[in-house]
Amino acid sequence: MQKTMWLSACCAALGLSASDAQAQAQMLKWEDTAYVMVNAGLQAQSRSFTEISTPLIYGENALVTVPHEVSSGLLFDVAGGVRLWRNLAVGVGFSRFADKETPTLAGEIPSPLVFGSPRAAVTSTGELKHSETAVHVHALWMVPVSNKIELAAMAGPSFYRIEQDVLSGITVAESPVPPFAAVTINSVTTTSESERAVGFTVGADMTYLITRRFGAGALVRYSAASVDLTTAGGGTITVDAGGFQIGAGLRVRF
Repeated sequence: MQKTMWLSACCAALGLSASDAQAQAQMLKWEDTAYVMVNAGLQAQSRSFTEISTPLIYGENALVTVPHEVSSGLLFDVAGGVRLWRNLAVGVGFSRFADKETPTLAGEIPSPLVFGSPRAAVTSTGELKHSETAVHVHALWMVPVSNKIELAAMAGPSFYRIEQDVLSGITVAESPVPPFAAVTINSVTTTSESERAVGFTVGADMTYLITRRFGAGALVRYSAASVDLTTAGGGTITVDAGGFQIGAGLRVRF
């Protein structure tokens, strides 16, 4: 009998606690009308791709290969939006990522005397630049956990402009006397190619409000897009953008 009474009391206490928790959760409504997020962060994913061109030299196609590597690096991101209904908001953001590389170009250069007898040559391309500029349109669902902490989930399309330096041409220098067994790549010229693409972004954000209007936050998200860029030889290279991104910075509520 005593055990039954204790069990009933515990169940009643648990029921009251659950009711209180539910009531408290129902009381925590998102009352803001707009928000702004400013982040400095990291695009953590590195990517590699290979550029191949076949310029005509001495009436024969050479083979020129440039291995590209886009490393992880700093990301700048700013976004803002307005609440539409209950915890649902719509917003737009802007992000930019840039990187530099100095790859080694490898060439198979035709002989001026013997057809089908290419000679190997390597050189540096010099500094090549890569950049990703994106506008992110997102729907956001805000969940106030307490008076100080808010969690948000967001998703939507991203509109990327991807820019990449690629090879545009080479000049070669022969050894001074026949049979021209050695060749060097005397100079390299490059150009910047760009293309636009539509991708997607999903992520989550946590805000700690220091005051009623201002706070600090952390962002975790995944964004992706891909473009095909034209090379000097008339071919294409596929360049991916985005990846896993993290950031932290200022949060403002209105």
